[in-house]
Amino acid sequence: MPSARILRVGGQDADNRTFEALLRSAGISDVRFVSSADALPAITAREADVLVLDLMQSSADVLKLLRAAAPPEDAAERIPVIVTAPLVASDRIQSCLQYGAEDFIITPLDPKTPLLVTRRVALCLQRRRLRDFKVKLQTTAKEADETAVMEMYDDASLRFVPREFLEHLEKKTLAEVKLGDHVQRDMTVFFTDIRDFTTLSEALTPQQNFNFLNSYLKHVNPIIRRHNGFIDKYIGDAIMALFAQDAADAVKAAVELQKTVVTYNQGRRVAGYVPIQIGIGIHRGDLILGTIGEDERMQTTVIADAVNVASRIEGLTKTFHVGLLVSGSVVDALGDAKFKLRHLGAVKAKGKKQSVEIYECYNNDPKDLIEHKDNTAEAFDAAVAEFKKGTFLTAGKIFGRIAELHPDDKPAAYYRDRCSLTVVHERGPGAWDGAEKIEVK
Repeated sequence: MPSARILRVGGQDADNRTFEALLRSAGISDVRFVSSADALPAITAREADVLVLDLMQSSADVLKLLRAAAPPEDAAERIPVIVTAPLVASDRIQSCLQYGAEDFIITPLDPKTPLLVTRRVALCLQRRRLRDFKVKLQTTAKEADETAVMEMYDDASLRFVPREFLEHLEKKTLAEVKLGDHVQRDMTVFFTDIRDFTTLSEALTPQQNFNFLNSYLKHVNPIIRRHNGFIDKYIGDAIMALFAQDAADAVKAAVELQKTVVTYNQGRRVAGYVPIQIGIGIHRGDLILGTIGEDERMQTTVIADAVNVASRIEGLTKTFHVGLLVSGSVVDALGDAKFKLRHLGAVKAKGKKQSVEIYECYNNDPKDLIEHKDNTAEAFDAAVAEFKKGTFLTAGKIFGRIAELHPDDKPAAYYRDRCSLTVVHERGPGAWDGAEKIEVK
C-alpha cells in the first residue's frame, strides 16, 4: 500500500490501537489521532490524505468535519472520508454516506480480519489518486502535453480496471465509462482459490498475509494473461478470470497454473513454509459486463448465472478431492484441443433447478494415477451411466472395483459411497433425475 497521511478522529482507545497496528502492517505509519476540535484546522490545511471519522460523537461535529473534508463545490480539495460506527448505528452511517463519505468500517475492529480495514483504506486512496489524476488532466491541459497526461491517467486507471473490460465496452479510457454501460458476451469463467486459506492465514501476521498473497499472485497473473484471459477481480485468496476467446485457453491456463504451484511449493518447502493446494473450476456461458452503482460511486462487474456456476464448480473440487473441474459447456467448446478428461456425471447445487455436467481434468495427476484413470475410463463411464439411470447397486459395484485398483481415485470412492444403501435410502422415494445433489459454498 502506498504511503499516506491518515487522520483519525474519535473512536475507542482499543479500536484506535488495532487500527494503527493494522495500517502499520500494511505499510502506513503516518497515522494521527486527534479530537474533533483539533481535526478542523488539519482538514482546512489539507494535512491528510484520508479522514477516518468515528460517528459516536456529536452529530454537529461530525457534520462540520464531513463538510470541511468534502466540500461539494471543490472536488480538487476533497479529502475522502471513511466513517466508523457500530452496526447498530447503521442509520448514521447511511446519512454520512449521503453527505459525501466514501466508505464505512464497522466497529469494534477485529484484528483477525485485517482486510476489512486495510483494503477499504487502500481502495479509498486509489480512488483519490485516480481523481487527482483526472483533476490534474483538466487543470494542466493548456500547459502540459495533453497526450502525456492522458497516458499517465490511463496507465493508472488500467491498474484497477482491466483493459479488456474497456475494450468489450468499446471504451478507450476509463473516463468514457458511464453508469449503466454494459454488453452481453459468451465467455469462459475461471475461478480458483487456495485450499484452507483461513487456517493458513491465521498463522500469519497481516503483513505476512499481504506478502504471501502478492507472491502467489505474481505467479498466477502472467499465466492467465499468456492464455488470452484477464482477471476480473480478486476475492480474498480467490481469483475470478474471464476468457473471451477459446474455452481451451482457460483449461490450458488451469493446467499450467497447477504445474506452477508444484514449482512454487518447492520454494515454500525450502523456505520452511507450508505448501499450498488450489482448486480450479471453469464454466462457459452468457454473461453481462457492465457498470453498477450510482453516479458518484460505480464499479465494473460481471453479472450472470455462469459466474455462480463456475464458483460452485470450483467448490466441488473439495467434494471430489480433485484439482480441476470443468463443465459440460466448456468441454463442448474445446474443439480440437485435447485434455485428459473424465466425466463425473451431473450435479445439482442446493437451490438450483438445472443440473450441470462436470468433468475432471487430470493432466497433472501423478503418472500412475493417470494410467489408472486411462485404463478404467470405459468402466467409469459405464458406472456413471448406471448411476444416472438410478441403478445404484450396479453402479456401486463398478465404482468399488475401480476405487480398489488405486487408493487415490477419490471420485470413484466418492460415488461408491454414494451408492450405498444408507445414502440411497436418504434420497427418499421421489423420482430420480440422474443428478447428484451437492451443497457447496
